Amino acid sequence: MRSLPAPSASIVPTLSARTEPAETAAGFYVSVRTSARMAESALALGPFPDRDSAHACVPLVRAFVAARHRGGEWWRFSVAQVTAGPGRTLPAGTLNDLIPEAGAGLAA
Repeated sequence: MRSLPAPSASIVPTLSARTEPAETAAGFYVSVRTSARMAESALALGPFPDRDSAHACVPLVRAFVAARHRGGEWWRFSVAQVTAGPGRTLPAGTLNDLIPEAGAGLAA
């Protein structure tokens, strides 16, 4: 029976080589998906500082969409977390300017 070779020093991580992770931004959004055939969701409203704040605005987005699109009340409304890479900002929700009632809860 053969034994495995010892790992080389280049693939063994060392604690002294650790670097601090770059600062990233995270936010929560009300997301909308129109049907199961569409693989992507739209970030409708956000970013919010926490999941509960975003979840509280789901009925607001649902009512806004249902009033403007026949069948929109059947779309999937949920909360999604988005993380922006180092040096990048979080995107604004597509309905942020159209639903001013949610403005107070949005993250700065």
